[in-house]
Amino acid sequence: MVLAIYAWWAAGVSPFSELSYALVGIPTVIVVFAYSSMGGLSPNRPAIDEYYQDRADGASPSTVAPWLILLLAVTILESVGLALGGRASSVPTLSTTIDYLLATRWERCLLYVIWLLVGGIPLLRLWQLRHRRES
Repeated sequence: MVLAIYAWWAAGVSPFSELSYALVGIPTVIVVFAYSSMGGLSPNRPAIDEYYQDRADGASPSTVAPWLILLLAVTILESVGLALGGRASSVPTLSTTIDYLLATRWERCLLYVIWLLVGGIPLLRLWQLRHRRES
């Protein structure tokens, strides 16, 4: 609920203003501080390294290829769209798509909540890892 209220407030602030930068910076600083205080930035973190190495054991070029192809396709589409002037109606770019999603306050609020939740995922994973270690 607090995230939704914060996002609604931030979504109503004028873009590129000092307040808008502060409203983006505050959660960023909080997440980085919490992550580092939980040992996420510590150079001596063997359990965390082991966790990510275990998750990456099944990775191979064939399992990563679909993601790389998707990334390449998006990059090419964005580049072509920008080369055509950035606002071509026949070749939409990621930025023009996002512009449509940012048209109203409730859409900006929804994207802001998603951004806050995605930023909290590393904290949740680190917290789960620490509790598994302590158990």
